[in-house]
Amino acid sequence: MKIDELQAFLEDELSYSVSHASVLSQVGSAEIEAPDADETATISTIIDDVGQESYDSADELFATVLGNVNDDYIGRKFYDDRGGNPIDELTDRRDETEMSF
Repeated sequence: MKIDELQAFLEDELSYSVSHASVLSQVGSAEIEAPDADETATISTIIDDVGQESYDSADELFATVLGNVNDDYIGRKFYDDRGGNPIDELTDRRDETEMSF
């Protein structure tokens, strides 16, 4: 399934509060497709080692899954629509207004 379908899936398939072990046994084999890759990962692969004992809501479980997916599920890395290119900020740029000729 696509990641944008995951939250509805979690709401439909599980009754909350639900234990981590129950999540793994009931929906752990469900595969989630990476948006821009040919890769998939199962829910159990993504959240197996998070150390959480239970989830009180589908929102909490969804947030846990999103917080633990690998880089294939992330959009453009280092994208920021509020400013310049982060690569440009790392270079040593001098203020051109203070240069004299």
